[in-house]
Order: sequence, then structure tokens, then C-alpha cells
Amino acid sequence: MMIMKSLRSRRFLALAAALTVASAGLTGCGGSDSDNSGASGNAPIRALLAAQPATLDPIVGARSAQIVWATMLEPLINTGSDLAPTDTGLVTSWTRTDATTWTFKVRPDISFSNGEKADAAAVANTITLTRDSAASQLKSYFGNVTAIEAPDATTVVVKTKTPQYDIPDLLTTVYLVPPKYYQEKGSEGFAAAPVGTGPYVWSGANAGRDISVKRNPDYWGTKATNEGVTFTWANEAAQRLALIQSKSVDVSFDLPPAQASAAKAAGVEVVSTETAMKIIAFLDSTKAPFDDPKLREAAALAIDRDAIVKGIFDGQAVADAGLLNVKPGQQPTQSVTADAAKAKELLGGASPTVQITYPAAQYTNIEEVSQAVGGSLEKAGFKVSYVPLDYGTLVKRIIGRQVPGISIFAGVPNVAVPDYFVSGFMKTKSITGNCPDPQIDTLAQQALEQNDAQQAAPIYEQLNTIGVVQKHCYVPLYRQVFNYATGPGVSGVVFGPLNTVDFTKTTR
Repeated sequence: MMIMKSLRSRRFLALAAALTVASAGLTGCGGSDSDNSGASGNAPIRALLAAQPATLDPIVGARSAQIVWATMLEPLINTGSDLAPTDTGLVTSWTRTDATTWTFKVRPDISFSNGEKADAAAVANTITLTRDSAASQLKSYFGNVTAIEAPDATTVVVKTKTPQYDIPDLLTTVYLVPPKYYQEKGSEGFAAAPVGTGPYVWSGANAGRDISVKRNPDYWGTKATNEGVTFTWANEAAQRLALIQSKSVDVSFDLPPAQASAAKAAGVEVVSTETAMKIIAFLDSTKAPFDDPKLREAAALAIDRDAIVKGIFDGQAVADAGLLNVKPGQQPTQSVTADAAKAKELLGGASPTVQITYPAAQYTNIEEVSQAVGGSLEKAGFKVSYVPLDYGTLVKRIIGRQVPGISIFAGVPNVAVPDYFVSGFMKTKSITGNCPDPQIDTLAQQALEQNDAQQAAPIYEQLNTIGVVQKHCYVPLYRQVFNYATGPGVSGVVFGPLNTVDFTKTTR
């Protein structure tokens, strides 16, 4: 069963003090005290996260932080309820003028909150930064792009070396940044006070305690109903539960099953959503011990995803055996089934040492999950050590190829196409780079050169089989069921399966 962390009084009091400061600030802006008495419907929203965002720069930042930056910044292309691109955002149309050329039309007369023009030149600059910045999170996805041009204020032309059917899909997770401001401030400066075209603008932050945004009065679209959002964070789930129960916050995100059940029992409104986010164990095939294919297979057979879902999440997660089945409800045609006896047999009495690295407090029950994976490996004969890191440090080490053994973290297909994981995790030049293989690179390219997703689907099935079933570089574990709780009278929080949140209609 799940291991419950104890509530540490000092950390709770520190967080409560921070929330008191934030609450006082909200009251000054027309908000209310902790019991919500007298709160108007458009009062600022107090949102509690599980962890502090590592950065608010969308060029270099992991998409787990978009819950904050997406209040101020907008993706180039919006998505609909089916997760497919729509014409409702900054980019309003696109055409494939030939096999390697895409032409995009940009919504006219849009400005950033600092007055810069959000025109085609800004769009081209953002795509260029995404492709060329050394620390870009999406760099590997745009390696096939050879030219990005803005022939006029509302037109962007993107050329690729070889055909690539999913360029519009990729632009749904590229967030527009103002060229002059971003160049002047740099990544760290921009992250300290982001500027965008979104429904909110930067209001301020107390370092390590909270981040606030306020309604953008000049927003080009439908303006936010509330006056703003203040984000705070608490690493421990017990704290997040206590703060929503005490009405100190309006919405508390990422409640593990035990806390979600406790909240429901106490009469707190809890919303549960199966997400596209999946937790994956990545085995580094470039370093010992997993440069040995037999040891990778042993590890893959030792890990029992069904036991993790049942024992740690009490069934409130969805066991997921595939890497490239990116939408909720999908499963691969081939997968690996846990077989502890065979795993032990493959080790043949050897006791190889394995390091398990994971982002402490970043995901629901991630410590318990990492311990469960390690326990399975130890039963097979592996010797296991654990390295918990903060999320930002883990990402930097993975990109720097400094994480041997197993790293456990979430894959979030912010673009609901298989190539998002292929380019991010499978290709030789990818974020993880843990499974370099010329065959994978060739198939990945072939898939992108198809006319559409339907034609590419059989190739992605083949890639999934190679990476998960044959090479055992990836051990998919489960798809998360995300729980969040709302306080009395709070409504209008919109949580999407790609881990996006729309606060614009939220009231309390």
C-alpha cells in the first residue's frame, strides 16, 4: 500500500505564513480571507501546486511549468477537445504548399503586453529560438527545419529538409515570446518576469514562496472572469490536503489517491481526470550496466507495472505498457509482461549495481514508485541505489548525458502525436539519448515523411516494439489519473488531458 509521508510542522507553518502573505495581497486586490466570506465571483484565484516551477521560460522549460506560464503566454496554435490543432489561436490557418513547405497565417493586430508586435516576425523568431537555442526543450523536434521566414506581417513560411507531416501539431506547444524583450533579458531574465499575449500579465513573485498574475485588460480574446491567480506550492500531499480543507487555497492540484479520498470524505469537491502524462523508466543503454542487452531485458521483466498501480495508487492510475500510444485509452499491439522468475534467470546469479534517479516531489507518489521499481530489481538480484534530485537538476543531467542506470520521470505528449516521444526520447539526437540506434532514426524519419498520421501509424507501432519490447530501453509504467480539489463556491477550473489548465472562467 502507499506509504504516507508525515506532515512536517515547520514546513507547514512556513507555507502557511507564505499563504497568509499571499492571502493578504489578494484581499488588497478585492479578494477575501481564508473562509471566503464576502468573496466576489471575480476575486483572484489561489492555486496550490505540488512543486515550484523550475523556470517560466518556455524555450528551455519543461512543460510541467506551463500551468503558470500559459496564463501569460500562448501557444502558436491552439488545440481542440480532440487534441488536434484548431484555428482559434495566434496562428489561424496553415497549408502545405509542397512536400517540404508549410505556410502559416498569423492573426493580425496582436501585441505583447509590453507593446511589442506579436506578428509573423515574432512567430518566426520564436520558432528559430526553439530550433537553435542550446538548452531548448524542443530542439530535437525541429532539427528537420531548414528555413523560417516572415515575408510579411501575417505570413510565416517554414521549410523542412525532408517532408514532415506534423509541423502544425508541434506548434501547439511552442509558446510565443517577444523578440526584443527576450533578447534583452535572456532566458533567466525572461523567466523572472515573463511577457506574452495571454489573458493574464505578470504581477510579481516572492522568491521561493509565490507567483502572481493579474488579468490582462488589453487581451485580444475573451478576457478572464477573475482578477488574477496567485500560485503557491507544497511538496507534501498532506499539506496540499490540509490547505484546501482549511480554505486557505481555492484549488489544490495533484492530490494522490489517499488524499483525494480523504478530501472527498471531508466533503471537498475532487475532480479526477485520466491524463496523457505517463511515468516511464528510461534505461541508459550507453553506459553500464544497461549497455548489456540481457540486463536491460532482466530489468524490464522484473518491473511489475500492474503491482505498482494496485499497490501504490489503489487502482487510481492506468497501467500503460506502451511508449508511443500518446492519447488516453490507447494501448500498443505488443508489450512486455512482468516475469520475475525469468528476470532472475537472466541475471544468472550476478548482482549488477543500478542507480535509480528520480525527481523528488515532482509527481504523485514518485518516491514510492521509485522504491517499488528498485524493490522489484533487488528481488531479481540487482543492487540498487537511489538518487532523488530536484526536477530542474534532473533535466539538466539527462540532457548532459549524466544519468546512468535508470531515470524515472514523466513523458507528457504536449503534442498528441507519436513523434513527440520518438523525437524526444527515441532518436539518437533526443532529450534522453538513452537508446541510440540507426534503425530507430531511419524509421522515425520514414514516419514523418508519410502524408498524415494514419499512414504513419504502422511505423510508430514498429518503433514502439523495437524500443520497448526488443531493446528494452523503455519501461512504461502507468498513465496518471490527476486529482485536484476545489474549495467551496469555486467553479470553472478547466483541466486538460495534456496537463493544461485554463483559469480564465474560474470564480470563487
